[in-house]
Amino acid sequence: MRDTKPAKGGNPGGRIYEIEKPVSRRVLETASFLCGASVMVLEMAGSRVVAPYMGTSLVVWTSLIGVIMASLTLGYWFGGIMSDRYPSCDLLAKIIGGAAAVTVIVGFVSNPLLRVLSSGVRNVYLGSFIAAVCLFALPSALLGMVSPFIVRISIRAVASSGGTVGRFSAISSAGSILGTFLGGFVLISVFSSQTILFITAAVLGITALILRTGGAERAKITASIIVLAALLGYMSERGDLPMSPEGITIDTRYNSIRVMERAAFGTDLKVRILQTDPMGAQSLMYVDRPNDLYSDYTKFYDLAFHYRPDVKNILMLGGGGYCVPKHLGVTRPETAVDVVELDPGITDAARRYFNLTDRENQRIFHEDARIFLNRAAASGEVKYDAIFEDVFGSSYNIPFHMTTEECMKNIKAALSDDGVFIVNIISSLDGELFSGIYSGIASAFPVVMIYPATYPNSFAVRQNIMIVALASDEIPNRAPENDYMASLLAHRWTNRFEPRIAAFTDAFAPVEKYSLNL
Repeated sequence: MRDTKPAKGGNPGGRIYEIEKPVSRRVLETASFLCGASVMVLEMAGSRVVAPYMGTSLVVWTSLIGVIMASLTLGYWFGGIMSDRYPSCDLLAKIIGGAAAVTVIVGFVSNPLLRVLSSGVRNVYLGSFIAAVCLFALPSALLGMVSPFIVRISIRAVASSGGTVGRFSAISSAGSILGTFLGGFVLISVFSSQTILFITAAVLGITALILRTGGAERAKITASIIVLAALLGYMSERGDLPMSPEGITIDTRYNSIRVMERAAFGTDLKVRILQTDPMGAQSLMYVDRPNDLYSDYTKFYDLAFHYRPDVKNILMLGGGGYCVPKHLGVTRPETAVDVVELDPGITDAARRYFNLTDRENQRIFHEDARIFLNRAAASGEVKYDAIFEDVFGSSYNIPFHMTTEECMKNIKAALSDDGVFIVNIISSLDGELFSGIYSGIASAFPVVMIYPATYPNSFAVRQNIMIVALASDEIPNRAPENDYMASLLAHRWTNRFEPRIAAFTDAFAPVEKYSLNL
């Protein structure tokens, strides 16, 4: 680099800086844009890489965002120091190339590392933080160094430095915006998480080459990088790389789904399992008896037919493996069922692996359950005889907007005058989560009953707990229809229960905190 005085009468605002290997402003703008986009794509893909081992809760997202932002901050600071000492395009290219190389390494080591972390660190706060640091701190810090380098190289005069900083900040931010929408709307819907990492690495590698090489050489190496990225992506999609945990992993628009099989406890029967997080199973199905209910808690939805024998239409919030709708289709084929499932990918997985088939009186809606309820309550066009809720972001993370007092009022508004609402909650009876949800239901329904699904006499054991709420203030006094129904009714909690947490509201619902028993 050469530092010269300005020409006489020209540029009175400061000195002019000339770079030993000048690079066109268009090239630097392109590099700034692509690196900005890569940061956000890396963050979006990171959430999917971590999900099969740490879940998708707010805790995991907070760890990822916090670590990446802290790493970028460190990169900005260190990059500013380095760019003042060594304002070289070659060094900038090496930094971007280093980010590309580290991203490739992350694609190879992420699953083995996360497998060790998930088995050795049980605290989701600590585990997700360590995972984010180990996998994404270094590439984020390297990408953070890019902006100050580009600005330092681009400034030719102090008088125009403000405009230069503003222009490149805007270009980098525009790249981040594109990366956010491209990652969330396109890439995650088309490619696996590891393939996205390899694509990002290829983009960064090509960006580094643009800064360093001439036209002919650049074209040859760029083509080689694209071919290598395509090969790595193809191998990861085919499962030839050690990327996936045991079973089949499917990336959808909203989830990273894992489907596996194991022997049912105490039998020779095989059970197929669907997981959207590592903390528990979202759906389980006997492979040879796909219409039978495996999970004990799902059987308690049949209580709706005890409290209201003439149920004709049901709304099921949360599809999962569609175990309950399939069971209803066999045992009560005359009953119409509307299923609301946010993720079309989960429905596709249920069709492929959980024997979900279409039937005449079953409809599936792919949208957020709360939005569906809001619309149903406002229109009043359809009144359901029963509403079942089994909605989980993960085994410890119920979407907060499905637990609130306002949500419960909408559920009641969507029910007929003598309708039944049944919801599954994973908690203990003395847990704050259960208490807050119970309070919200009790604020909307005149009759609320508790049915611990596995340990009916336990107050402190974490389990599936079913709440049965009646829209009418009269509890039908009828005998059990059969032994099966009698066994379900025997689980009713008859001791006094006083909630110690006020009802959750749309404005305040600390579900994540209470779900983790903190």
